[in-house]
Amino acid sequence: METLQWEGPDASGLATLTLQRPGHLNSLDGTMVEELEVVLSEVAKNRAIRVLRLTGAGRGFMAGGDLRWFAGMFASCTDPDQRREVVAEEIRSVHRTILAIDRLTIPVVAQVHGACAGFGLSLALACDLVICASDSKITLAYTGIGTSPDGGSTYQLQRLIGRQRAMQLALLNERIDGDTACSWGLFARAVDRDQLEEETMRVCTQLANGPTEALGRTRKLLRDDSGTLEQVLEAEALSFGECAAGIEFSEGVQAFIEKRPPNYRSATGGAS
Repeated sequence: METLQWEGPDASGLATLTLQRPGHLNSLDGTMVEELEVVLSEVAKNRAIRVLRLTGAGRGFMAGGDLRWFAGMFASCTDPDQRREVVAEEIRSVHRTILAIDRLTIPVVAQVHGACAGFGLSLALACDLVICASDSKITLAYTGIGTSPDGGSTYQLQRLIGRQRAMQLALLNERIDGDTACSWGLFARAVDRDQLEEETMRVCTQLANGPTEALGRTRKLLRDDSGTLEQVLEAEALSFGECAAGIEFSEGVQAFIEKRPPNYRSATGGAS
C-alpha cells in the first residue's frame, strides 16, 4: 500500500494500522481514502482481530485533508455546480471510512501524537478510545481554510464536549493540547509522549484479552444513542441475553467462582 502500513494480527489479536504519509503529516488524499476502505473491509472480515490500533507515522497523527488534492479538483472543475458535485461525492467516499469504523464489532483505539487536525480529528473521534500525547496539537481547522467540517466531527463534538466547547473549536478555530482534550472529555487519556506507545499498547492488550463478544456488544450499545430510555433498556436486555447464550459470560462467571482470572481468548478459541 502507498499510504498505509498494516500489521497483524499478533498472537493477542491486536492489529495496527499506521497512516503512512509522514512527509505530508499523514494528510488524507484520494489514495489513502481508497486504501482505508480496503483495509477496514478486511478488518471487518478477519475474526482473528480482537482490537484495532490506529496511529500515524512521523511527527503527527494526521493534519487533515491534503489541500493539494482539493486544489486538483478545483483546477479540473472550474464550473461551480460541477465542483459542488465532485467535491461532495469525494467527501461521501471519505465518510464511508467513518461508517466502516462504526460498523466494526471490535474496539478501535487511536494513538494520537503531534498534529491531529481536520479529518484527523474526525478520524480519531470515530474510534472508541483515544490515547494521546499531552503535547498533541488538536484543532478542527476547517474554518481556517473556508469550509465546514466533515468526517462526523459535528456529530461527535456536541455529544462529547457540549455545544459551547464544540462551537469554540469549530467557529473560532482554536487549538488545544492533549491535556485539555482529556479534561474536556474529548479524548480518553493523555500521557507524556515517551509513554504514549507503552500506554496505548497496555490498553490494547487489556482489550485483546477481554471478552470480545461482550466488548463488541457494549461498544454497539454505547454508540447507538438514538433511542428512548425504554428502547435502550430493551436493547440492553437483548444484548445481555445474547452474551448469556455465548461462552464468554459463563467463563467469566466460572472464573469468579473459582477465584481465578478469566481466560476469554482460550474460551473463544484464541491462544491463552
